[in-house]
Amino acid sequence: MNYLVLLLAGCLSLPCWATLTQLTKPELALMQSLYTQQDRSLSSADLKKHLLENQFLLATAQQLNPELMIRQSSVGFDNDYHIRRLIVTLLTHQFPELKSIKKEKSAAPFSAQALCELLGDYPATGSYQARQLEQWQQVLILDTPKVTMADLLTSQSMQNRFRLHQGDIGLLAHQLDEWRYYAKLTNKAMPLLAKHGLTLSRLKLLAKGELLRPPMLAFLGIKAQLHGERSAYLEQLRASITQTEIHRYYKQHRKDFRYKSQLEAVAATFESQAQAQQFHRLMSKKGIAQALKETQKHNEFDSAGRSSAIFITRKHQNRWLAQLAFSNQPGKLSPPVRTPSGRWAVVYSQNPEYAYHAEDSETVRYRALETLTKQHAQAAYQQRFRHWQTQHGVTL
Repeated sequence: MNYLVLLLAGCLSLPCWATLTQLTKPELALMQSLYTQQDRSLSSADLKKHLLENQFLLATAQQLNPELMIRQSSVGFDNDYHIRRLIVTLLTHQFPELKSIKKEKSAAPFSAQALCELLGDYPATGSYQARQLEQWQQVLILDTPKVTMADLLTSQSMQNRFRLHQGDIGLLAHQLDEWRYYAKLTNKAMPLLAKHGLTLSRLKLLAKGELLRPPMLAFLGIKAQLHGERSAYLEQLRASITQTEIHRYYKQHRKDFRYKSQLEAVAATFESQAQAQQFHRLMSKKGIAQALKETQKHNEFDSAGRSSAIFITRKHQNRWLAQLAFSNQPGKLSPPVRTPSGRWAVVYSQNPEYAYHAEDSETVRYRALETLTKQHAQAAYQQRFRHWQTQHGVTL
């Protein structure tokens, strides 16, 4: 879905973005109790650092990745949906008496036909137009709390949005019941929070910081992103790495770029696993030449049909067998391995010779950029975190 449209729609109901720079004792005690219950026990110092680091990440998201403030994925629920669930967990953990509040099961405010007529066809792109959201913003579907059709749609996952367009009034009623339950729960919790020196607005920020911690750590390169993707921020860091840095990295880590350039190898393939196993036993007892002779085989790496090991490179025309030989431990016979064509192969390799990838090779450049990007990301992260602490007088 178009994030800009969702951003505009979300801002109709969101408060001004903010972060916490100081934590109170009741807040620390609540989070410590919750984490302990979830088997995530932290020391007091680690807990404080964790929670304040969450707020730093929240502030950084506002600056560098504002779309993440609304939702983490175009196909998932928006952040407010997840925050409400986290707040329910926080409140019912802190105040067990709130568990007595039951969720209602009410009827949908529309028939399935009326819902289909109101929403129309689900867009093929998954993106709503601004005029549609403006229209649905005028359709009030819940009085307490006030929820419009635009609020409902923009909060849902892509799958749920599609179901609503199909007239799923059961889903509509369930989501409105969830909103109603949250409103009752938080209303009942207000005096309890005040009594313990807590506020709902600050708990929401603690919840949002916890929610956005993983995606922001990935965005900033502190943890791996899904499917190995890199954020635009990391791409910029990667693009800033100079050839001089790559040269320095290569000099310092040249030993890491050593590879087997060639080795002596022999290979034989068979129709069945049993034949391959028999050859394996023969070769173990009688050696290469005799095993090939008794099975009427020859070294498949040798186009001349001889029965001795020959030197090969990874670029040998029988590429799959060559890769198997290079991955095999030198001086040891491989177990029977099934080939892509369905045959069974046994290989033996020895006397590997080594070389180094050239500094200007793609292998060197790729590995160097991967490592240097992580190093730059770590350094930039620590610098940003220290600056945020200094700027806001945060002590850890």
